[in-house]
Amino acid sequence: MKPPTTSHRLTPGRPAHVAMFVIVGFATVAVAVDPQPNGDTHRITVTVDRGRDVGQNFGSLFEVTSSDGSVVIGAGFQNLYNTRYRADRHSLQFFVRPTSGKRAHSTKELPRPNDLCGTYLYGRDEVVHSTYGGVKGWRPQEHSWEPESSIGGTNETMRVGDRLLTFGGSEVKCDGRIILSSPQEGSYQLFFYANGHLCFYHVNPGNGGYRPYKNDSDGFSRLYACPWTTDQPRVDLSGAIVLTLPIVGETTFAWGQLGDQIVTGSNIGGFYIFEDGHWRMPLAPKLGVSYQLYSTMIFHDRLLMGQYPSGRVFQYDGDEITDVKGWPPVLDGVSPNAREAQTTVIYAGDVFVGVWPWGELWRYNPDRKSWTFTQRMFDHPVLSNEITHPYDVENQGGDVGNQWGQRVTSLVPAGSSLFVSTSAKWPAEWDPDKFAFLAPDKWKSYGSVYKLTMSGHLGAATKWTDGPTTFEFHIHDDQISITQDGDQIAMTTVAGDLTGQLRDMSELINIRWGQGIYGQFGGDTITGTVHRK
Repeated sequence: MKPPTTSHRLTPGRPAHVAMFVIVGFATVAVAVDPQPNGDTHRITVTVDRGRDVGQNFGSLFEVTSSDGSVVIGAGFQNLYNTRYRADRHSLQFFVRPTSGKRAHSTKELPRPNDLCGTYLYGRDEVVHSTYGGVKGWRPQEHSWEPESSIGGTNETMRVGDRLLTFGGSEVKCDGRIILSSPQEGSYQLFFYANGHLCFYHVNPGNGGYRPYKNDSDGFSRLYACPWTTDQPRVDLSGAIVLTLPIVGETTFAWGQLGDQIVTGSNIGGFYIFEDGHWRMPLAPKLGVSYQLYSTMIFHDRLLMGQYPSGRVFQYDGDEITDVKGWPPVLDGVSPNAREAQTTVIYAGDVFVGVWPWGELWRYNPDRKSWTFTQRMFDHPVLSNEITHPYDVENQGGDVGNQWGQRVTSLVPAGSSLFVSTSAKWPAEWDPDKFAFLAPDKWKSYGSVYKLTMSGHLGAATKWTDGPTTFEFHIHDDQISITQDGDQIAMTTVAGDLTGQLRDMSELINIRWGQGIYGQFGGDTITGTVHRK
C-alpha cells in the first residue's frame, strides 16, 4: 500500500485566508495561505489533532521550499527502530536543509557512560539514555551520565498518549502497572506497539540451536499481535493473532511500520507483515543464509531497512523490497563483504546511516539524491581491503573472530545535535591479556559517545493533547524555534552558509501539508498557515 501524495503551491498575491481542502489518507487537511508584508521573519503555524494514540506514525507536518530553490524547510515526527530501540514518536523535529547538499559538521567526544567496549542509546523527551553497564541519562548541564532506574536491564520506554509503556524482563508495564506478565515457558522478547497492537516474539528455544520447527515440546518461536489500547487494564492474550515461525529460536533486530502494516525481519532471514488482522510471510527464513534487517525508518512513502550482509538500506514500499545499489556506497579501501547498515536516522533533513564493520557514517541529501561520507567513528586500525573486519589477523583464535569489528550502534537526535555511539560486536569488558593489540587506550574507542552537530536541526519534546494542539515554527535571522500552544519548547541558532540563505529568503513555495520526509501525517486533522512579516 502506498500512501497518497498531495501538494499545494503557495502563489504570491493570493488573497489572505484562502483555504483549500484535500484528503490525505483519512485526515482532513485545510491549507490556509496568509501572505504578509515583506520582512525577515517567517512563521509557519500548524494545528493538528493527532487523534487517539494507538502507536501510529504521526509523520510529517509540512515541507516547503524557498522561492530561489536553495532551502527546504520541514517538520514532523520521526518513526524509526534501530537494533532494539525505537525512536521517540512524540519528539518533534524541525529542519532547514540546503538543497546543495553541502554541509559542515563538528564532532565532540563525550564522557564514557561505562567501562565496557560498547553501548547503545535511545532518546525519550529529548533526553539521551545509555543502556549497557547500567541505564544512565545524559545531563548536559553536569556534562555527565547519571544513573537511572531500570526494568529488565534495559528500561526501554515508549509514550502512548499521556501514558508510559515500559518493556523489559519479559513483561510490559503501563504507568508502572503490569499489563502483560512473563510466560510460563520461554520468554517474551522485543516488544513493539503500533496501530493498536502490542507485538512481540515468544521464544522457547528448547535444547539445541536453530532448527526447523517440529512441535511445541521441541521448542518454538511465535509472533504475537495483541489488540490493546490504553483504556484496557491488561493485554488479553485470548484475542492475540499468533504465527508460529518456521525456525526455532527466531527473534528480531528491528520492527517497523508503514501505514497499516507492521513489519519485522527475523535474525534467520524471515520477513513478516501484520496487516488486516493477520500475519503473512513474504520472505521465508533460510538456515545457513545470512539476511538480517537491523533498522527500519520511514522515508517519505516507504520504509528504509538497514540490511546485512550488503551494508545497504533496502527500500520497502508496502509491496516489494528493493535493494538499491550504492545506498550507501562502500568506503574506499575496505572489503565490500559482510557489511551491515545497523543504524539509520533523519537529522537536519538528511538521512544518516551507520555501517559495520569499519564504523562508517554516511549522509544522504534527498535534493541532490547523493551520498556523502561523513566520517569514520574510529581512528584505528588503518583501512584494509585484505581483511573483512578490523583486527581479523590480531584476533585470530579469539572466541569471537570478528569481535573487534566496529559498530555505529545508535544515532539519536536530541536538541540541535545527533548523538552517536560505538561498540565492538558485543559490549564486553576489555581483557588486556587476551587483546593486548588494543592497549593502552585503543579499546576505549569501543563504547564511546559523540555529539555531532550540523546546522539546521532542532528537536523538541512535545506534550500530549487530547484534541487539537498548535505548533509554530519561527525563522528569524539566524534563529529557529518551535512553540506549542504559545509556549516556546525549543530554540537554536544556525551557522555558516545557512545563515545567509535564511536571511536572503523571500517567498516560500510548494507547501506540502501533511507530506514530507517523515512520511504521511498520521493524525486526524491538520491545518497550516504560512506567515511572513
